[in-house]
Amino acid sequence: MKWWMNRFDAGGQSGKTAAGSAGSEPSGQNAAQAAQDQDAYIDYRKFHYKNTIPDNRVLVFLTGFCAGMVFFYLTGGKNAGEGSMLDGEHLALLQDFEVNRLGLFEYVAGVRLRQFLFCVICALSSVGGLMAYSIMGLCGFEVGLLIFTLVYQYSMKGILLTFSMILPQGIFYAILFLIIFRKYWTSDKKSCHNEVTVKSERHRQRLDRIKTVVLGTLMFCIGILSEVYINPEIMRKITLLFS
Repeated sequence: MKWWMNRFDAGGQSGKTAAGSAGSEPSGQNAAQAAQDQDAYIDYRKFHYKNTIPDNRVLVFLTGFCAGMVFFYLTGGKNAGEGSMLDGEHLALLQDFEVNRLGLFEYVAGVRLRQFLFCVICALSSVGGLMAYSIMGLCGFEVGLLIFTLVYQYSMKGILLTFSMILPQGIFYAILFLIIFRKYWTSDKKSCHNEVTVKSERHRQRLDRIKTVVLGTLMFCIGILSEVYINPEIMRKITLLFS
């Protein structure tokens, strides 16, 4: 008789255990769902935060730009004095100046080629990231100094003159600069040990390198050609506003 009662006790205990398990199952599912929701929320916050804060490149450029402005005011506008390359006399000469296209092409190509090789060497060095941001900050400094110098001399017309000096070739050179130092702007993707994935990843990297070389060469050539054949005409038309 005792064994019969024990069987009922065991059945009751197992029933309670099963009921407890059944009751805890929804709780476990809720916990898993809550964890997934939390991960999704964190990913959303990371994405939102990443796309709302300014890019480091922009911050470095703006810092250099502000430094150029401060330098202009600290030096009392000495770069804007009479006899400088930016005074009215030189601007008047630009209005009727005949450009030697071949000579200008040789000069511009030589200067830009040296700058290009310097950037490539920096990008391949161990201090490539530091050099990338240093060059970007220096560019911001030069643009800031140039803008405030010309605005000091020619008021708001100085802004037009500034853009006439750096466009359109500056757009192509900026793209080329970003291409050269691209590995410092993009984050590395997670590696996978799957053999098929590794092979496809290597193939993708080869294609990326080919596209990078082609695009970089294209930007370099277009930048030089636009600086030689387009920019002088833009500057000539803008300088007519100062006559």
